[in-house]
Amino acid sequence: MLLDDLLHRRVLILSGKGGVGKSLVAMALAHAATGRGMRVLLVEIDAPREAARFLGAPPVGPRETEIAPGLHAVNLSPRGVMDEYVQKTIKVPLLTDRILKNPVYDRFFTAAPGLKELMVLGKIMVLEEERKGFSRRPRYDLIIVDAPATGHGLSLLKVPIAAAKAVPVGPVGANARRILALLRDSTKTALVIVTIPEEMAVVEAAQLHQMAVEDVGLTARAVVLNAAHERRFSEAEEAEILRLAREGADGPLAPGLRLAPALLSARRHVRRRKLTRFYEARLRRALPLPLVSLPFLFREEIGPAEIGLLAERLTAAG
Repeated sequence: MLLDDLLHRRVLILSGKGGVGKSLVAMALAHAATGRGMRVLLVEIDAPREAARFLGAPPVGPRETEIAPGLHAVNLSPRGVMDEYVQKTIKVPLLTDRILKNPVYDRFFTAAPGLKELMVLGKIMVLEEERKGFSRRPRYDLIIVDAPATGHGLSLLKVPIAAAKAVPVGPVGANARRILALLRDSTKTALVIVTIPEEMAVVEAAQLHQMAVEDVGLTARAVVLNAAHERRFSEAEEAEILRLAREGADGPLAPGLRLAPALLSARRHVRRRKLTRFYEARLRRALPLPLVSLPFLFREEIGPAEIGLLAERLTAAG
């Protein structure tokens, strides 16, 4: 089962074109994992609208916060992660305070290439390595990373490669190599590509897969086709809808409802369903990965019930 394979990893990284619903898919994966008794951490990176909103939870910020039984979330700010690193390294509050308030430190953090990305990935590595109690059990059974959209996501993942080459000795280079080892460990880390049935999103999904595997060495384990329009009419009903629409049929269906606009809506759905099927077939040809489709949700607001529905689909995926 696809979900079994994914949940055997320690870190799942979700990426795809902006607007494909990565946060929603991440939350559904987290819900499915906690349903199996796993302790899960959902990591977002400078997210302006946090996924916790889907559960009606308040914003979580930079501290790990439990937003549902077994599910914690954190929204990492690169500057916050860097400040935390300085505090833990210096360990002298007075000196730390002077460093953090120094304008040179601020300019260094802003200008240093790749530093923000390296600090965030380093924090994720630390979270993965955390153990608790005498049993030394991992603090979290699974860490789900809602990574930035395709371009920024790849830049984030490539930084440890550049840092490891540029700094062959010292703590920075050593940490970069540890991060890279975690990303490339297929027993611990997997990439999940999220897309929707639209041209640019599918093109970026294929590009993301190629670059992540070839340039970074990540192992991609699945592609999620989100917002898929599923069949609502039989083939005969679809044919009749298209015939009536071509003929310009109209007439009253019910008080305040006429046939013509209903046919227009139905015809649009048929078109979207066919496009979904077209892009699903295209993804299967382009990507050598298990594919699971999640339905388009005809809801103004997404809440726990919708998250549960998507989690059920992920659980049932073959």
